Amino acid sequence: MSKKLTNKREKYCIEYVKTGSKSEAYRLAYSTKNMKPATVNNKAYALFKKGEVRARIEELQNEAAERNKISIDECVSLLTSMARFDIADCYHEDGTLKSIHEIPKETRLAIEALDVEERNGIELGEGGTVSIATIKKLKTSNRRANLVELLKVLGGYEKDNNQKQQDNIVIFKIPDNGRG
Repeated sequence: MSKKLTNKREKYCIEYVKTGSKSEAYRLAYSTKNMKPATVNNKAYALFKKGEVRARIEELQNEAAERNKISIDECVSLLTSMARFDIADCYHEDGTLKSIHEIPKETRLAIEALDVEERNGIELGEGGTVSIATIKKLKTSNRRANLVELLKVLGGYEKDNNQKQQDNIVIFKIPDNGRG
């Protein structure tokens, strides 16, 4: 166990692990009503840099990973499956939606919601009705968002970010013109 933190610092660490945002964690742990956003950002970053805070965040992240028994590799693998899924795997050749158990597991990972609604219509004797329509709605995860997350994890933006950070220095050779 790391060094005992104040209640507010402990709350900051917990909120950082939940949100992944230094500033949001700071807002949730401290009174920031009268602070400018830049001040919140600066204080949040300064707090994040403190050794005992970083140690506690790492401890909380390790506890969460152990509790949930999922690794970064597994998360990347799940995101990869969701990014690569084929919507056609959800449907039969005639265009009807497969039952949930017929859909391959890798494809099911990309399904966020499945709504089935039956519309009844024709009444039969003795209170029975005949279903005349079944409406099935399938909502899948956002493929673009999955790819963006994968690019972040795999360093896909690192090259672009490094290019933006480099100073562009242009060296001109001045002609001698026979002088000097």
